[in-house]
Amino acid sequence: MTAHTDPARQYHLIILCDNLNTANQDLLKTYQQANVTISFVAINAQLKQAIDDRGNKLRSDYFTFTIYFRLFIAELFPDLDKAIYLDADTVILDDIAKLYDVSLGENLIGAVPDYFIGHTPETIDYANQAVGIDSQKYVNSGVLLMNLKVMRDCHFADHFLDLLNRYHFKSLAPDQDYMNAIARKRICYLDSSWNVQITTPKTVTPRLIHYNLFAKPWRYADAPRQDYFWRYAKQTSFYSELQHDLAQMTPQETERDQKNQRDLIALAVNIIKTPVTFAAISKQGVKIAL
Repeated sequence: MTAHTDPARQYHLIILCDNLNTANQDLLKTYQQANVTISFVAINAQLKQAIDDRGNKLRSDYFTFTIYFRLFIAELFPDLDKAIYLDADTVILDDIAKLYDVSLGENLIGAVPDYFIGHTPETIDYANQAVGIDSQKYVNSGVLLMNLKVMRDCHFADHFLDLLNRYHFKSLAPDQDYMNAIARKRICYLDSSWNVQITTPKTVTPRLIHYNLFAKPWRYADAPRQDYFWRYAKQTSFYSELQHDLAQMTPQETERDQKNQRDLIALAVNIIKTPVTFAAISKQGVKIAL
């Protein structure tokens, strides 16, 4: 991010983490500069507090707390009215302030459609029939422009917790599915260059690359658009460690990733057949979308 900042603007990078040791925190802090500050938030402690404050709890046997954490960002940071959320497997190639400046109006989020979901037959059906959103409008939650004030005003987190605890929907990507189902009427669709994913066509010139799914460049030497990743990785203190991880990749791990992707697609097919889906409950008159 720091390579593309505007000297006239201030940037605050908040790293949401758990069990990130002091040594690595100190290394990351070395990338601070005059207009970029870096801080760390232990997400599990903050998230548990946010849930307890509502007299509600996530089922501990369902998914880990952190799988839902981006749905609570508005509550975790009550002093912020707007923010950008980025997954850790992203590389920024342009000034991120340009994304921040996109007007959201009364939309809850700004995001880019998920290319894998929208171009795989089984997941196309899944988005349409289980989540209840057009597969071409189902967004990837790895890059989000978030209208935090509006999310608080419409009690987004409380609505999510109510749905979770009443229905426990089976999901491909729990946080992403809930985000799509709840926000589907209030999504600002961003230019695809702000979330160029593994399967996004080469014709799209990236401003931000998201190495989603399994083909991470630190695991696969032939990962799509891996040259962007290594260009910046070489400038960090983590380059040797990342190269080591790449060298240690085994055929067994490759097969495991391939199996995981097959299982993901099979899960999409099976969820459609279940009686309790976002789409099915919505047809019964239950309010899902805000």
